[in-house]
Amino acid sequence: MADVVESVRLMELGEHEFITRWHQFVNFVQEHVVLYSGRLHKSLGDGLMLEFADAPGCVRAALAMQAWFHDLNQGLPSEEHVHLRIGAHVADFLADQYDIYGTDVNVAARIASLAGPGEVVISAALRDRLAGALALHLEDLGRCHLKHVKQPVHAFRIGQAREAPVLSAQPVDTRGLRVAVAVLPFASRSEPASESGGETLADELVTALSRSDVLQVVSRMSTAPLDASRDSLHTVSSEVGARYVLTGRARPRAGALVMHAELAEADSGDVVWADSFHPAADAQGLLDGALLSQVVTAVHGAVIERELKSVGGRPLPSVEGARLLLASVGLMHRLSPVDMATARGMLEHLLERWRRHPVTHAWLGHLHVLRVQQSLPGFTRQDEALARAHAAAAVQADSSAVLALAMDGHACVHCASNMEAAGERFAQALSLRPRHSLALLFQAEWLALRGSGRAARLAALQATHGLSLEPMRYLYDAVAALAALADRDAEQALVLAQQSVQRNPRYLPALRTLVVAQVENERIGDARATQQQLFRSSRPSASAPSRGRHRWRRGCRRALHGRSRARACRKPEAGYQRAGSFFLSVMRLMPSST
Repeated sequence: MADVVESVRLMELGEHEFITRWHQFVNFVQEHVVLYSGRLHKSLGDGLMLEFADAPGCVRAALAMQAWFHDLNQGLPSEEHVHLRIGAHVADFLADQYDIYGTDVNVAARIASLAGPGEVVISAALRDRLAGALALHLEDLGRCHLKHVKQPVHAFRIGQAREAPVLSAQPVDTRGLRVAVAVLPFASRSEPASESGGETLADELVTALSRSDVLQVVSRMSTAPLDASRDSLHTVSSEVGARYVLTGRARPRAGALVMHAELAEADSGDVVWADSFHPAADAQGLLDGALLSQVVTAVHGAVIERELKSVGGRPLPSVEGARLLLASVGLMHRLSPVDMATARGMLEHLLERWRRHPVTHAWLGHLHVLRVQQSLPGFTRQDEALARAHAAAAVQADSSAVLALAMDGHACVHCASNMEAAGERFAQALSLRPRHSLALLFQAEWLALRGSGRAARLAALQATHGLSLEPMRYLYDAVAALAALADRDAEQALVLAQQSVQRNPRYLPALRTLVVAQVENERIGDARATQQQLFRSSRPSASAPSRGRHRWRRGCRRALHGRSRARACRKPEAGYQRAGSFFLSVMRLMPSST
């Protein structure tokens, strides 16, 4: 199976030119395929299906087809280069005058999806039939999981002496996956002080919301001519293209300025969130940091909840990209298997629209990290590989994207145990945006796992101040609890771990941290109860390897028993020593280490 990489984009660049080149290529294949004991079954407009009598002929033909496009591309601008990806497999099939059929035919098509631009990937079954007939360098890709194929397929990439062609980077508009929000000047009373206060409030909110990874805030220069008391939501939407409009009123009371804010959906006119705020007397600006963070988080939470409802039940192709992204972020952090599978489907659909979009790859990588954290040992290998692949793809698509760098560092911690590489990614991200909340959060976890408790707590505190994504609040609490534990503040770790579990009882790392915090606070009975909750939450399927599960459970029981005996004999050192191995693995939050 052979198909053209990004054929739709090439058609948009020049339909006539692409079709002409494709016809020339098909003519070349028809003339030469017989030389390799093969025949062309059909041309699909941007792909070919071919059959060969022997494995060497199949590989020779694949390399000849790649060479034809390599020569063609020499005279074309880089953005017009045409690249094939080719997959080959040993197949049993049925044929008629129209087509060929069979499971192996579908496997060959899926193997082609493993190939990059200008690459040829073959199955191990085909490799075995080459029997040294060709001098090739084969790169072992291992057992690959293919879409809609039950069993993994062992695959090899055929390496060439020359470097494989790489598609030139295409500009990606990251705003395409952000929901637009307009902040209008807040209405004020007639007093000059309050009038300027309404403008200042809008400025402070625009500044805070502009740090969002999922919202696109309309410039204040664009919204300055608009007036909430005069212009309708429809007018605002048509003028600045905003889906949501944040408005409010500011009025003086007892020497302070009281703010009422409301967020409305422009299309429907529905108010999706509203609240009143009383800035502290010593606040710098009209809103202190805590209140500003509260408003920003509430706006994000309301928008995500609204987008989730709007997406529900609709066919994915009919939903705007920004809505799909926000809905997937909300769903994945519910952590139920069904919601995570739905979120994954949404993100993979977005990748079909924008294959190189760094934001989509970054969130897909994060989703697979969450799946790793929620899995038992022995069930994480595929998710680990996917998390690393998507995170790396996000950075490759945009090496200056802070979200991509942060997610890549997070994947390095949980899916590669590469703490050095993770530290470099977090440093890169924070050098670009020192106050990026997710980068600070993942760095805090990384610092805690390295034993730098004080630095971890500071980073966790800074991350929480910048928290915007309400569905992830449980994750912030869990990391803050881990940081407090690393800083030997067991009491605060207990409070924060309990908060995290209350917000999302499904998050297993928070439960593990809670067990440790309860033991450190001499609450052995509570720790045993949490331990049982952890067992129930992480109960595997019937096919789960019992050895790893029983080893981990025995470790829990021995740790708790060791601490209890230490208390009874008043020799805490003995209890810590006996429990140390298990507690260390718990603090690292690494399922594979248990």
